[in-house]
Amino acid sequence: MAMSDSVDVDNSNSESPDWSDEKADQLVDLIDTVKGRTTDNMVMMARTLVYGLVISALAIASVIILIIVLIRMADAYLPIGSGVGDAVWAAHAFIGGLISVLGLGAWLSRRGEGSPKPLLMAAAVDGLIILAIVVYGTIQAFT
Repeated sequence: MAMSDSVDVDNSNSESPDWSDEKADQLVDLIDTVKGRTTDNMVMMARTLVYGLVISALAIASVIILIIVLIRMADAYLPIGSGVGDAVWAAHAFIGGLISVLGLGAWLSRRGEGSPKPLLMAAAVDGLIILAIVVYGTIQAFT
């Protein structure tokens, strides 16, 4: 009992869709999209937070060290508090006054739209104060 109706199927030349590869690619694309919208954003936010904290700590330490250096230099080289003995308080008051004047200028410049004139004025006043102290110290040194 042989079958006389035989059908020869030739799959070598026909274009059969490879749906398993296509579905796998779609799944990978979906997973990459979900990862890009969730995990990658969280990693970026965590890195921003960590780097921000490190930069903040370094900036605060740098400002403190700068203030200490300015006070030491003012105490050693400027003639403030001369004749009073050990007048480190005068150097502290001088540097604190300079920082306060600059801070006041920055505070006043927040109101001006695009005009940092009060901040420049505060810097100019600081420069005049420093110049006056240096001139006074030079006059005292030669007399």
